[in-house]
Order: sequence, then structure tokens, then C-alpha cells
Amino acid sequence: MSKGKIKILIVDDSVVCQEVMRAFLSQAADIEIIGMASSGKEAILLNARLKPDLITMDLLMPGMDGFQAVEEIMATRPIPILVVTSEPVANGVDKTFRALTVGALDLIRKPDPLKESVSALLDKIRTLAGVAVVKRAKKTSLIIRPARASPGRPIIGIASSTGGPKVLLTLLGALGRDFPGTILVVQHLPIGFHESFVTFLNNELSLDVSLARENEEIQPGRILLAPPDQHLFLRSPRRIGLGRSHLVSGQRPSGTVLFQSLARVCPTQSAGIVLTGMGRDGAEGLLELRSAGGLCVAQDEASSIVFGMPRVAIELCAVDRVLNIEELQHFLVNMGG
Repeated sequence: MSKGKIKILIVDDSVVCQEVMRAFLSQAADIEIIGMASSGKEAILLNARLKPDLITMDLLMPGMDGFQAVEEIMATRPIPILVVTSEPVANGVDKTFRALTVGALDLIRKPDPLKESVSALLDKIRTLAGVAVVKRAKKTSLIIRPARASPGRPIIGIASSTGGPKVLLTLLGALGRDFPGTILVVQHLPIGFHESFVTFLNNELSLDVSLARENEEIQPGRILLAPPDQHLFLRSPRRIGLGRSHLVSGQRPSGTVLFQSLARVCPTQSAGIVLTGMGRDGAEGLLELRSAGGLCVAQDEASSIVFGMPRVAIELCAVDRVLNIEELQHFLVNMGG
């Protein structure tokens, strides 16, 4: 990132939305708007000419849309990109999360001052503007899935935030249909994106993915995602619980709540994984799980978009191993045996 102010390129086909974003971001003394683009092609040209520190990218645009622009930018002059979009609609769901798989770092809903979302937008920009990014090939593919998983019925809890959707797609894509365990996921997402994330994962993965339901029975070969604004935990070794108790580490759902329940209910059958993300969510819960006999790991710094949550977990001595993406894939597959 350049020294001094964070230089931002705003990309949106709506002039009104451009001006709203400009007004919101101009409130911050450490942010400078250096350009605005109305199409994907214009975004690519201005990125090369203006050299911003970060791009805010709308996705649904005529002609070259935001997804295509992200793909091209990350293949030519890579830069941190924050997807700023309306609540997903049917024809935009796939592109919203696929943009994260080709290089965009995170997503957020278009700001609404009545919902205190401007501060969240500014926080994300400040965090992501300093992230190092590298060139990516335009075509990407999922890793080859193993032919089978070994017997065993582990329960695996995963907590992730910024950068998590892409990592989750990669890790969970390593699992075949006969994976015998159950995976419980706390992924911090803006309200309104959870169901579309489930749809996206179901289109990409072998295992069935759904939002968790209260008192649902745990089944092998399932991935259950914490619903919006609800903690996900185990009520018993085979039953799911949901709740709206207080925020934990500023989050609801919270990875710590999930890991604490694994520690109480079935620690030796469980594993906990903390992935990329801001803040400290999951760390204290992971420490409890490890102390109770569960196997706990964290993503390494080199492969994390934001090395916040994993760093805190490591500093608390809450992990048995620190693993990169490929090692995490092997870890998940081996949990099936």
C-alpha cells in the first residue's frame, strides 16, 4: 500500500451509487478517492493508470461485469478488491462468491447510514488495503477430490472471516461424497448473504451444504453453516443448537461458542480449525477444545488474507498445528480416517 492516504477507485455503473460511496468514504481523513469507473473495462484501464491501493467493485454491470473485471485485474495488475454489492439476487449469487475465488478479498453490502454500515465499510477498507496480492491465472479449478474417505465420524468445527469463503471452497472441495464426518462452519458474512453462500457451495462441492436448524440431527457427510445472527453449537453429541445470546468477541455467530460446545459435548471426537479473518473470534473456544482433548489447528500467516484470528489462537497456545492450505486439505481428508 502507498504511504499516506489510502487511494480508492470506486467501480459502479450507477452514478448515484458512485456519489453515495464518495460521500461515505470522504468522511475518513485517511482515505482519498482517486477515480470512479462505470464499467468493468473502465475499471481495468483506471487501475493500470491511477494505481489505487484498493478497488471497491460492484458486480452487476452491463457489458464487462464486475466478476470479469476482478478476474482480469487479478491476472494483469493485481490489487486488493472489496466487492460492494446489494443483497444478492438470483442472477447475482454465483458471481458474488465466485469473485472471491478469483481474487477479490472480501464482500460487503452497499452502505446504509441508518444501519451503521459505513464504519464497517471503512474498517474493511483499512484492513484490506494493506494486503499483499499476487497475479492469478484467469482459469481456476478445484483440486481433485480423493476417491474415498476412511471410516470414522468426526465432528469438525471451522471458524473463518475475511478471506474465508475462498479458503472454505478450496478445503471443502477436497472431500468426497463418502466423507463420514460432519462439518460445522461459522463464517462471518454480511446479513443477507448466507443463503446465497449455501447455494454457491452446493453448486461447487460434493457434500450437501445447508443452514443449520435448531435441534437438527447431525448426519455424516453434511456441512452445516451457522445462520445469520445466530450462534451455532452442539446441544448433544448428535443434536444442533442455535441461539441469540450475547455477542462473543464482537460476533454472532461466534467460532468460540461453537468450539466451546465441542469441548463440552464430544471433545475427543472433534477437531477445530481457525482460518483467515480479522479479530480474535474462535481463539478462546479453540483453547478450551484443545484443553479438553480435541485436535486444533490454525491457518498459517503466508496463506491467510488477514492473519488476525489465527494469530490470536496461536499466541494463546490453542493450536496443535499451524498449516498452509494444502496441509489443511490433507488434515480434513485424514480426519475421515
